[in-house]
Amino acid sequence: MASPAESRALWIYPWDLLDAGIEDTVRRAKDEWGLTALSLAASYHSAKFLLPRRSAERVFLANGAAVYFRPDDKAYGETTLRPVVTPQTDLLDVLDDAAVACRSAGLGLRAWTVGLHNSALGAVHPEASEENVFGDRYPWALCPANPGVRRYLVALIRDLATNHDLDAIDLESAGFHGLAHGHHHELVGINLGPVEEMLLGLCFCAHCQARADDNGVDADRLRHDTRALLERRFAEESFVAAVEPANTTGVASLLLSWADLAAFVRTRLSTVTELVAEIKRDALAGSRTTLALTAATFVKPTANAWLEGMDLRALGAVADELIVLGYAHDPATVAAETQVARDLVGDPAKLVVGLSLLHPLTTGSANLRAKIDAARAFGVAKFSFYNFGFVSEPRLGWLRDVADR
Repeated sequence: MASPAESRALWIYPWDLLDAGIEDTVRRAKDEWGLTALSLAASYHSAKFLLPRRSAERVFLANGAAVYFRPDDKAYGETTLRPVVTPQTDLLDVLDDAAVACRSAGLGLRAWTVGLHNSALGAVHPEASEENVFGDRYPWALCPANPGVRRYLVALIRDLATNHDLDAIDLESAGFHGLAHGHHHELVGINLGPVEEMLLGLCFCAHCQARADDNGVDADRLRHDTRALLERRFAEESFVAAVEPANTTGVASLLLSWADLAAFVRTRLSTVTELVAEIKRDALAGSRTTLALTAATFVKPTANAWLEGMDLRALGAVADELIVLGYAHDPATVAAETQVARDLVGDPAKLVVGLSLLHPLTTGSANLRAKIDAARAFGVAKFSFYNFGFVSEPRLGWLRDVADR
C-alpha cells in the first residue's frame, strides 16, 4: 500500500501538457493517477518523439536544445552563454500556467531541467564543450570544469528558482557526457569495449587539464599515454571480445594500475561535486526550491555513475535528492539499483526512484507495482514516472492501479 507521505511525480513535456490541456491534466494527475506532482521540462535537448496521444504532430521534433520559459536576461550577466529560447512561443508560458493550476489543485510542480547536455550551445561555443584526447570537441556536452559553463548552469537554476513557482529542480546532466550520445546517424565501425568507451569519454580541455595538474596529475603525460593506448586499440581493432558496457572489469584493472588515470578520475568527481555545491550555494540558497540530481544520465548501472563524474556518496551530502533511474523490466534490477544508491547515499529519504512506463520496460500494472515495492523495501518513498507523452491511456491507468493498492 502506498504511504500517505509517498511522493509520486510524472515527467511531462510542455508541448504535451499544452496539447492535453493544463488544467485537465493537472486534475487527472491528482484525481485519476494518484500523483503528488508533475515534473515539467523547462530545459531540454533536441530530440524526435513519437507521441501517440497528441491531437496533431504525432511525430514531434524538438529542434535544438532550448529552454521553455522566458529567461531573465539579468540572471546571466556573468557568463557569455545565454539560454537558447524555443521558437515555439506558445510554450513559453506553460511553466507558469502549470504552476497556477498545480497550486490550485494542491499538486506540486518540479522543473525537469537538462543542464550540460546542450548541442545548441556547444555548437555556438565549441570552446565550452568537452574535448577528447585527440582534440575533438563534443558539442553535445558542455564541460562542467569550464568556468563559463559553471556560471551558466548556476544562473539557469537561479533563474528558474527565483522567477517561477517551483517546489524542486530535477537536474539532469550536471556531469561529464563523453562519447556515447545517440547522435543523429551515429556510426561506429569497430568494436569499442568499456576501456575504449571510458578513455574516449575523458575530457582533456584546458580547464580539465589545469584542475588535474592542480591535483598533482601530469595531465600532458596522461593525455599522451591515453592517446597512445587508444591508437594501439584502433590499430588492432581491439581484439577483446565484445562485452556489455556495464562490465567494467578492464576499466577497474586499468585504474588500479595507472595512478595518473585514477587521480584524473578523482579530479572529475570533485569537479562535478563542487559544481553542484555551487548551485546549492549560489542559485538556491534562501529558496524554497530544492535540488534533485539525476545520479547518471547516460551510463548504466548506477554503480558506474562515476564515469560521468558523479560521486554519489559526495553528491548525496550536497543535493537534496538523488534520482536513480530504475529503467528495467525485472524488479530485481530495480532493487539492485536502489540498493547501490542507498548504500552510497546512506539516507533512503534522499532517493527518488525513476521508473519507465514505456514498453518493454513495463508490461503491466503488476510489473510496475513489483518494481515500486522493490524500491520501497529499501525505504524509498519517492518515485517519478517516465513519461506522460510517450504512452497510451491504459499505461497511464497503471498509475491509478498502483496508487490504489
